[in-house]
Amino acid sequence: MDQTTLDSEVYLFDPPETVWDRVLLLDHAAWFEHKDMEVLLKAAERTESISREIPREAWLGLYASANPLKPAPPQGEAVLHSLFRRAEELPEWKRLRLMVEMDPIAAAFGAAHFVTDLIDKLPPEVKKAMEAAQRAQDRVQTLQDRLDAGQSLASAAGQPDPEQHSDDGSSPGMPQARLQDLIQQIEQQLACARSQAAVSEQTALDALHAAQARTNQSLAQALNNSAEDLTALQKAAGEFGVGWGLGGGRGATREQIGGLHDLAEYLRKSPSVKLILESLGWAKSLVTRERRKSTRGRETFTHYKVQDLDLETLSPDELVSMIAFDPSSPIYLDFLCRALDGDLLHAQFEGEDYAGRGPIVFLRDESGSMHGARRATACALQLALMLEARKEDRRFVSIPFSDIGQFDVYDPGLKPDPQGLMVHLDTTYGGGTEPYGPLTAAIRLIREDPSLREGDILAITDGQFGKPPDEFLHELEQARKEPGLKLIAVVINARPGQADFADKVVMISDIVRERERLAEAIAPLL
Repeated sequence: MDQTTLDSEVYLFDPPETVWDRVLLLDHAAWFEHKDMEVLLKAAERTESISREIPREAWLGLYASANPLKPAPPQGEAVLHSLFRRAEELPEWKRLRLMVEMDPIAAAFGAAHFVTDLIDKLPPEVKKAMEAAQRAQDRVQTLQDRLDAGQSLASAAGQPDPEQHSDDGSSPGMPQARLQDLIQQIEQQLACARSQAAVSEQTALDALHAAQARTNQSLAQALNNSAEDLTALQKAAGEFGVGWGLGGGRGATREQIGGLHDLAEYLRKSPSVKLILESLGWAKSLVTRERRKSTRGRETFTHYKVQDLDLETLSPDELVSMIAFDPSSPIYLDFLCRALDGDLLHAQFEGEDYAGRGPIVFLRDESGSMHGARRATACALQLALMLEARKEDRRFVSIPFSDIGQFDVYDPGLKPDPQGLMVHLDTTYGGGTEPYGPLTAAIRLIREDPSLREGDILAITDGQFGKPPDEFLHELEQARKEPGLKLIAVVINARPGQADFADKVVMISDIVRERERLAEAIAPLL
C-alpha cells in the first residue's frame, strides 16, 4: 500500500502494518499529518534503496515510545524488525526516545537524522543485502498491483472504453478467457517473486547476524549523532527565535517548520555553530549576572505597576504566591491565572525607562588565529549580548573582520532572521588582523544612523596590529564628543598598549581560561 497516495481517511481506515505493537490510530494520524515534512521526505529519498518504510518505522518507534516491538514481524518486514530489535537494546535508542517525549516534530527530526546517518554507516555487505531484499519486495508489490487491477477488470460489469489500457498490459475490452490467462500468468509470477523475496529477506537477516557487532556499532553511532543533532536543533530553535513543537503555545507554527528544517541542515554542516551553542549557556549566565548588577537609573522605588511576569521586579507578595504555596492551592492557581493574563504587580523605579544602555556595535576578530574554543567563546558572548539586546528591543550591528578590507556589516534590524544570524556567526576570514577599517565603519554607523546614535562599540581581537592612523583617531575623538560613544576592547595575547585608543581595555592572556574577566568588558554595555 503506497502511503504517499492515500488520503487521511483511507490511511486511517486501513493503516499499513508496522513492526511496533499496540500503535494507536492517533499515532497513525500524527504520522500522516507530519509525513510530508521536508526532513522526512529527504530521509525517504536517501533510504528508499534499502527500505521504503524505515523513516516511518523510526518515527513511530520514537513517537509511540511506550510501544514495544511485535513478537513476530509483519510479512515482508523481518529485516526492519531485526534492525529495530537491535536498536531497542541500545542505551542510545532509549536516550533518543526520552528526548522526543511524544513530540511529533522532535520525532521527525530524530528519525530522519538517525536513518540517513545509519545507511552511511551500515556494513557494506548488510547494506547490499538489504538493497536486494527491497528490490525483491518492490517486485512483489508491482505484481500484486497488476493482479489487483486484472481481477478488478474481470469482475467489472459492462464493457469499458476499449481505447483504455491497464498498467498490467491488458485492455479493458479483452475477452474474459484472455484476461483469465493473463491473471494466471501474473499469479505465477507473483508466487515466484514472493519466493525470491523470502530468500532475499533471509539473506539480509543472515548478513545482519553475521555482522552483528559492526551493525550495532553503526546503530549506536547513528542514534548518538541524531541525539546530538536534536539537542543542537532544539537549543538553536529556542535561542534564534524559531520556536519548537506544535500547538498549546509551544512555539512553532506549521509555517515555521520549514525554518526548523533549514536550521537543522545548517547545524549539521557547521560544527563551529554547534561549538558556539555549547558555550552559550556560560555566556548567557555571565550577561544575566552583569545585567542584574546594573542599577543605572533604578535606585529609587516609586510605585507598583501591573504587567507581564518579570522575575527581576516581581513584588514580594507575588513572589510568595509563586513559591510558598502548593501547586494545587487556590492561591497558587490564582497566581498562574493572573500571570497568564499579565496581571501581576511589579516594582517600578525612578528613571527605570533609562535603565540599560543603547545599541551595541560588535567587532569580532575573524583572523586565522581566532579558531576553535577561542572563537566559540567570543561568538557565544556576542550572541548572548545580542539575545539580551533583542529582549530589550535594543539595536545591534556586528562587523566580523580580518585583514585590510576584509570586513562585513551585519545589520539584522530589530528582528534577526535565524538563519541569517547563524550564517553571520559562521563567517570567518582567516587572514591577518587590521581593525581600523571596521572600527572606522562602526564609528560612522553610530554617527550617521539615527537608530544607532546612542550606541557603544565592543571589539574582541587577539591579533597584533599597528599604531592607529590619525584619520581613525580623529573620527573616534569626534564621536566621543558627539554623540558620545564608548569604545571597549578585549585584547587577547597582546601588548598592553595595543588598543590604548579605547575607552576601556580588558587584557586577557587566554579567553577560554579567563572567561570571567570578560565581565569587565560587558558591564558598561549593560
